[in-house]
Amino acid sequence: MQAQNGLILRMCIDELESHHIYRALAKTPLVSKKMRGVLVRASEDEYKHYIFWRRFAGECRPRFLALKLLVYTFLFYIYGLTILIKFIESKESFAIDSYKKIAEAYPSIRNELAKIIEDEERHETEFANSIDEARVRYIGFITLGISDALIELTGIYTGSLGAFENTISAGLTGLLAGVSASISMAVAAYSQAKQEGRDRPGLSALYTFIAYITASILLALPYFLAPSIYTAFAAMMIVAMAIVAYMSFYVAVLQKTSYLRELALNTALIFGISILLYILGSVLAKTVSPLH
Repeated sequence: MQAQNGLILRMCIDELESHHIYRALAKTPLVSKKMRGVLVRASEDEYKHYIFWRRFAGECRPRFLALKLLVYTFLFYIYGLTILIKFIESKESFAIDSYKKIAEAYPSIRNELAKIIEDEERHETEFANSIDEARVRYIGFITLGISDALIELTGIYTGSLGAFENTISAGLTGLLAGVSASISMAVAAYSQAKQEGRDRPGLSALYTFIAYITASILLALPYFLAPSIYTAFAAMMIVAMAIVAYMSFYVAVLQKTSYLRELALNTALIFGISILLYILGSVLAKTVSPLH
């Protein structure tokens, strides 16, 4: 086995990187005691795997490790542990496949690789059994609230371009519509959860309400800060795209789909509806104006 083998070197670097990531996550204050123990054991296993690969690859060090640890910690706080672990597991799946290929090429280390593969598969099982985040259990209701808010409120702001004299009026109109719709959506979510036989339909309603009202506030905020309607509208669309990017990543990781595909579909939907409603608003404005 040659030390310059690119795959061997990558395995060595990835294992050491995973060791540091798991250890850093175990030290974060929001991780449960049970999950902290799982992360510590996984970190120790990854270090053993690194020592194994270092025998063949020589000294290997991850590049920009401090920056990566900062990014992973940031992702933990904005997405939660479930999403982050699933994201890391996607790398582990690649590693397991690579181990199997190397085992076929080098029978002399097949037993050691089998133990490493067993460790990686055990990590996946332990992670799955130890994580229980409410935001994931209610992701369907959260997604529903955010998606509905994005479509309805970007439509309202787009269709009313030119209808308001100042940004405050436009912002208040959108915000009041968001508050009203968030209550309506929460009631609908409660009824849906009850029909589905969920244990706590009230939480389904609460998560839907929080998701909707949060999106409403974020979309309305530019109208209370920007000096003109069109500046506020442009800023609102940027905020909408940031929310879309956030949710697309969340859904893509949970459902194991393409992030770019999710992002493209949701972006096309938002822009498509905005353009359609802008055209409709312009037509209605021209139709109504001669009547006055």
